[in-house]
Amino acid sequence: MNNQEAFDIAVLHLLNQAHGCVSSSGRGQYRGTRGGKNAIGALIPDHLYSDSMEGKTVHQLIAAAGPAYDKLREHLNGVSPRLLSELQDLHDRVGKCLPSLFRDIVLDGCPRVAQLFSLNLRMIRLWVAYRKIPGPQMTPRKPLAPAPQAVVVLSSPFSGVDKREHSVGSLEIAATG
Repeated sequence: MNNQEAFDIAVLHLLNQAHGCVSSSGRGQYRGTRGGKNAIGALIPDHLYSDSMEGKTVHQLIAAAGPAYDKLREHLNGVSPRLLSELQDLHDRVGKCLPSLFRDIVLDGCPRVAQLFSLNLRMIRLWVAYRKIPGPQMTPRKPLAPAPQAVVVLSSPFSGVDKREHSVGSLEIAATG
């Protein structure tokens, strides 16, 4: 993963999630109890995440010893630790705002982070543009007129069978005896 990929994944995740991931005490979490993730949590694949990561800063995650942390370091190898800190800071600052302002504050913070690391905002601009496109519209259908229910009964003088002709055109043969 490189800086651009990390930036796009983390920011798009925050914009789509539309809320921060914090504990009941207000501290940022990599993974929340309701399935939420913070900016760095979005970069950690499920198979590399463990509860022991909670409470650690980004720099502590990168410096921690152990096989799980070695794989995480390998996964984040091409990403600047400073960018990870900036993304975490963006999440933590936004997490303290009103939920209705979350996306706007993330969008306001993106250009500064992108400029610091010479990243482009193409994916963020696309997200903003597509967000304005209305989804599929359901138009109410007029109810169909009910089919006529008239039945004509014809009797055959040659057999003990009745033919019933429905007005919709099908024939039904029913035994009378």
